Amino acid sequence: MENKTVSLGDRYAEITVIVVTLVALIAGWFYKSSVENSSIPFNVEGITAQVPQGWLQSEPSGDELLRATDRSSSGFSTTYILRKIPLAPATTAAQAANLLTLERGQELLAFRVLEQREVTIFNKTAYELSYVFVESNPNLTHKNIPSVVRGTDYIFVNDSFAVVVSFWADEKNYDLDLNRFHRFLESISY
Repeated sequence: MENKTVSLGDRYAEITVIVVTLVALIAGWFYKSSVENSSIPFNVEGITAQVPQGWLQSEPSGDELLRATDRSSSGFSTTYILRKIPLAPATTAAQAANLLTLERGQELLAFRVLEQREVTIFNKTAYELSYVFVESNPNLTHKNIPSVVRGTDYIFVNDSFAVVVSFWADEKNYDLDLNRFHRFLESISY
């Protein structure tokens, strides 16, 4: 039997391949993260934000200033909605939340409030409204199972109007998408 010896150059080559592979994987992960987290500026009626780049934006209607949807998410497409609602003088955030709850109950199928409370988020006082509803595809030619959607509204009262920031996501994706929504929420100023 012959003993095979490994030269020092062979050892360095093996280690170099491993190190180069790890560096390429890490660089690829950072590049992927930067592309996913890129955003574009949004500015309407004195409200600014950083909207995720590549998301589908619908034309605003009524008091809705922005509706951005991530078409690449599975199940119900993750959606951010930004609204500016006029308020009567001395209206509290809790009263605005009650009005919003009534509206959601009429518009959304199987709407249920999970929790509502006053919170401080990113040094701003807000009223948080968490809920669920069922979204089904209205197209009867497709066989889709209805999706359970979790939603959260943050209501910020400012003198004569309320800024309502909504986050809707498929129940399975809600926790995964929450950090990205918090970055969006933090970018909002009015």
